[in-house]
Amino acid sequence: MPKPNPFTPKSGWEPKIFAGRKDEFKFLDKKLEEARNGRSDHFLVLGEWGIGKTSVLKEFKRIAQDKGFISSMITVREFRKTEDLTDAVEHLVETIPSKLPLDLNKLKKFLSQIDSLGIQVLGTGFQLSRTTERMDPQTFLLRCLHVLWDDLKDETDVLLVLLDDVQNFDRVSEIFTLIKNVLSDEEIVKTGYLFALSCTPEGWSKFMQLHHPIGRYFTPRLTLKRLSGEECYHVIDRTLEETGVVFEEKIKEKVYEYTEGHPYELQVLCSNLYDNGIKGRVTLDQWSPALNETLLNLGEMVWDAMYNGASEQERKVLYAVASLDKPSSRKEITNFIEVCDLGLSGSVVGVLLGRLLEKGLLAKPDKYQYGLVDKLFREYILRYRGYDGSGAVLG
Repeated sequence: MPKPNPFTPKSGWEPKIFAGRKDEFKFLDKKLEEARNGRSDHFLVLGEWGIGKTSVLKEFKRIAQDKGFISSMITVREFRKTEDLTDAVEHLVETIPSKLPLDLNKLKKFLSQIDSLGIQVLGTGFQLSRTTERMDPQTFLLRCLHVLWDDLKDETDVLLVLLDDVQNFDRVSEIFTLIKNVLSDEEIVKTGYLFALSCTPEGWSKFMQLHHPIGRYFTPRLTLKRLSGEECYHVIDRTLEETGVVFEEKIKEKVYEYTEGHPYELQVLCSNLYDNGIKGRVTLDQWSPALNETLLNLGEMVWDAMYNGASEQERKVLYAVASLDKPSSRKEITNFIEVCDLGLSGSVVGVLLGRLLEKGLLAKPDKYQYGLVDKLFREYILRYRGYDGSGAVLG
């Protein structure tokens, strides 16, 4: 009898099988060794949604600790409009120590420093309660990191700090300049800190526009790519082990064709295929219902919000690009819109293409061509956000 579905179709669920990323792990090994030798090269991990940034950082933490280096991984929370730079620093000061694989009571110098600043530690976890006026946030972070290292320097040669989803700092983006200044301070340069930040390309681009010098500081960049066909087949086969369920080879080929190696989409699609299997087999007969369910799932989780953020005119352009089924030039897109009588001039189409690029709904595979960011996103538009034949785009 088949076992429960082994695929992980929800954000935050770690996949059963981790595939690929050998180059990324070699990169980490090099950076850890450099940091141990007194030359920390803080770096950035870039990747689109669902590409596996969090999973990679968790593997980085595991690898570092297997080598005997202490690590702290935190997920940056979202900030309200009313919050400021000091709130962002306090978030770091609270979470970095609390995510260490150590008893907080061992951090005697750090806790003493916090107490001397008029800040109380609340609860069984680690939460700050201020009893005096706030101090300069850069000085606060510098002092806290320095004494934290004093507590740990006999325990580890490197303290790897992994900051996940730093795009959530968007309302307090000056935090990056502050972090750069702190990590460049002579007191911190002498320590074994190694910081790794993960971000979406769109989020980092916005920060660069506001604070260009930070781009030169976090220069080593890892851009996470999609999985290869071989890696996708490996994930599917290993995940299905001991389940009693088999995917036909043609099904695995279609999974790679449609997901293009996107790790999260692979999990959602394979989960729906698994649920549609009959007598322990998944064949092409199950493809269509599983694909439809996957498009609805991804729409609800990701694409509905993205699509709804586009104007009516922008949706017409999205429909045109989806219908052309290949990266196309502005002229080709404009010609299609004219044939369909969608009511957009060539000059307007050019402006709309630029806006869709900024919103992350389109990509430019080369200088003169535009395409949708994702094959499944194309299917979603054509099936659920299509064109009714009267010049109107559905949805």
